[in-house]
Amino acid sequence: MVKKWKIALLLTTVVAMLSGCFGEKPVLDELGKDGKGTIKVVYYDEDNFYRQYGNYFNVKYPDIEFEIVSMQEMYRDLQDKENVDYEEERLKFLEKHKPDVLMVDLSIMEKLAKEGKLYNLDSIITQEKFDLEGYMPGLVDMIREHGGGSLYGLAPYFYTSAIYYNAELFREHNIEPPRNKMTWQEVLDLSSRFASVGSGENQVYGYYQRYGGGPQDLFLDVAHGSSMRFFDAKGEKLVFNTDGWKQLVRLTTDAIRNKGVYTQPREEGNARTFSSDDDLFFKGRAAMIMGDSWFISQIKNRIMWDKEAKPIDWEMVSVPVDPASPDESSYASLHEVYAIAADSPNKRAAWEFVKFVNGPEMAKAASRSMEGNLPTRNQFMKEIDGKSTEAFYSLRPKAKYDSIWGGPDVEVPSEFYRDFRTLLDKELKAVIDNKKTVDEAAAAIQAEGEAALQKGREADKARKEAEQKAKGESGKAAEDNETEGSGSAEAGASEGE
Repeated sequence: MVKKWKIALLLTTVVAMLSGCFGEKPVLDELGKDGKGTIKVVYYDEDNFYRQYGNYFNVKYPDIEFEIVSMQEMYRDLQDKENVDYEEERLKFLEKHKPDVLMVDLSIMEKLAKEGKLYNLDSIITQEKFDLEGYMPGLVDMIREHGGGSLYGLAPYFYTSAIYYNAELFREHNIEPPRNKMTWQEVLDLSSRFASVGSGENQVYGYYQRYGGGPQDLFLDVAHGSSMRFFDAKGEKLVFNTDGWKQLVRLTTDAIRNKGVYTQPREEGNARTFSSDDDLFFKGRAAMIMGDSWFISQIKNRIMWDKEAKPIDWEMVSVPVDPASPDESSYASLHEVYAIAADSPNKRAAWEFVKFVNGPEMAKAASRSMEGNLPTRNQFMKEIDGKSTEAFYSLRPKAKYDSIWGGPDVEVPSEFYRDFRTLLDKELKAVIDNKKTVDEAAAAIQAEGEAALQKGREADKARKEAEQKAKGESGKAAEDNETEGSGSAEAGASEGE
């Protein structure tokens, strides 16, 4: 018995030694000795791809070639169509071209992962000890949440906004400047302190809603930072006539009526119009404004072409937070998640590209030339033009953020968005002008919004039925042509005999 035990122990030791010598079997086969390969990649367009990634990658892998599938092809095909569901069209586009590397947003990544169409990166990341610790806190969790706990993609950049403010205006009027992690209530309360500064064309506003969408634009921005939703859990009914929504209506309409906030009027047929000729922030007549990271370059360059623009002593703080989760941001998003197709025959080359794009070298290079993109690796971009980037990186992205319009399973008719924005604008104006109470406006939005939702769903149903009918007729015509062609061929054969 002792002898058998010793033999078993010896065999176990030998197996362990052999495993150590030869190592684990690689998750993905290595590139060939010549390092060659071809990758089909989806990107906005070919020129921008090589400028952003391709040229850098080919320095390290000169023999790996790219076939770029340009998104411009899809946009050209859709430019004359109405009521386009861009997510659905993008999925069709990806299915048509079958790329090795997909550039997707989180919602599309989640859908494709559920369908088994994406390669799970966890094993290769573990085997190669790819650094995930260098990403900003919460970002990897955000991607995992949309992958059911697994990583099906990685993102080199993220997008968020900040509250920019005119520090000189706050000093001049002895008002305490904004700080990181304020709530919307605090931001709008702060803006109201400027209500008595100036009048008429010289009125100074505490907060400036830059886009011309009327009061509904401010309302939606504030709602975006909350945990409220317009629909019930199943996405079947509009839920607006509630205490929570009434509170937001009161908050935003009071701020506008009291001249703490200025919102540009809504132009017919366009819910969000930017008027560069009437930007109060650059004229020194607005103390705060919310903008994305690209706004920094606008601050720098505006004075070069706008004669009315004034040099601004600007600072920035984080976007407003939900009091229920003060360390998280609802405004952080990922539009460029790089994933690998599950059926790709070039997974190793595709992984080398995804790994390179998301590696520290690319993040370091991006931090040296601020073009608006914010690297998801936060150890490199500490300052922009001498200003701390804490405003962008101090909040964790919410791991699972569902839009105020609902989650991925809520189907909202495209027409509804336009109709509902118009309805919001009308009712909010009525409250601002003291023509309706908050309760009356909320009840009207509930009733008319529900009617608009049903109308949109009926229109969607009719459109889908028409498309199915047209598809069926097209298929039948093709079948008839094939039958006719087959008959002609048989007739020809008979004559030949």
